Amino acid sequence: MDTIDGILKGLNNEEKLVFDLIQKKGPISKSELILITGIKLSTLNRLMEPLENAKLILEIGTGESSGGRKPALYDVSRVTGYVIGIDISRTYTQVIVSNLKAEILCKVQFPMDESCTPEITFTKTAEAVKSCMLSIGISLNECIGAGIGTVGPLDREKGVILCPENFPAPGWKDVPVKELLQKELGLPVFIDNGANAAALAEYLFGDGSNFKSLAYFNCGIGIRTGVISSGVIVRTVNSTEDAFAHIVIDVDGESCSCGNYGCIECYCSIHSILKKFRAEVKKGRYSVITKPVEEISYIDICKAAEGNDSLSREVLAGAAMIFAAGLANYINMLNPGMVVLSGPLVTNSNFFYDVCQEVAVKKIYMKESNRTVFSKGGFFGDNAIAIGAAAMVVEYYLGSRVLE
Repeated sequence: MDTIDGILKGLNNEEKLVFDLIQKKGPISKSELILITGIKLSTLNRLMEPLENAKLILEIGTGESSGGRKPALYDVSRVTGYVIGIDISRTYTQVIVSNLKAEILCKVQFPMDESCTPEITFTKTAEAVKSCMLSIGISLNECIGAGIGTVGPLDREKGVILCPENFPAPGWKDVPVKELLQKELGLPVFIDNGANAAALAEYLFGDGSNFKSLAYFNCGIGIRTGVISSGVIVRTVNSTEDAFAHIVIDVDGESCSCGNYGCIECYCSIHSILKKFRAEVKKGRYSVITKPVEEISYIDICKAAEGNDSLSREVLAGAAMIFAAGLANYINMLNPGMVVLSGPLVTNSNFFYDVCQEVAVKKIYMKESNRTVFSKGGFFGDNAIAIGAAAMVVEYYLGSRVLE
């Protein structure tokens, strides 16, 4: 019996198009598919036949009548074919199993600490996958593959993490992630940077599904960015996700880890916010936070800002305004239909998000005609990278243009 991944790879271009439309827009009727594609009914029936025989698509009910018989509605099966999505970040690794509709069926997450070398991380990841399989009652041979969204820079073709910064454990240099996980799981593995994966999730299935272009920003320990422009992921050198973070916003500014001065990340990351806040407290500035200065966390600052602590709001506002200035420049250049602001800073601080959004809108060139829409957290929130990584697997089998 053919495997689901084999069936997907074996579809011709027209069959892939029909499957893709049903996956993204279903439940959908044949008349709607004909309207979108221009394909004749007899041809559509022929193209849908192998998809139905393989139980990739199903008739799931009827739609509203437009005067005659109610039309049959088709959608992708929720129980034929599964995908693994893996989000490897500096602070946690998350594993999900989804169906072909990008719906999470199981999720396991573990923290990344000083013990999480690559070998230990991938062992834990494989254990999390097996735990999910057991939980939902499926086997690995029912999965079509695993996608990984991770911190860059990457050699995406070889599946190697090159030289990321700020992992708590040693050993994260020139790590053959794809090879190691394929050995652990016995499945095809695909890799991209995490921000691109998150952008893909929001673009295909989330808040950005009605837009041609989308920019995704994850604001945390670093500033991670993924962009889809006119339906294609915008790729940076070595598939890095921090190019935006290293845009110079002040030529005479603070020194950055990249060797330049005045990069956005010097002012807007969790580390930079903590550094600024602690320095002000040491100068004798008052804050409602009563912890010893070195024990103060960014979450403490976010909570205090929501409670109108003046120092917390001052530091967060300063970071948000600098971020917003860079964001406005980015919008001016790429003109994304949607901007998703996500990540720990946005999750924990409505104040940070509000200042970013308001200041960026004010600084956009020709703001009167700009139609960029902002989304706080996106549709998938903290699950976006893992969902996008899973979606990436299906898109590879379909030969999707978005991954070019």
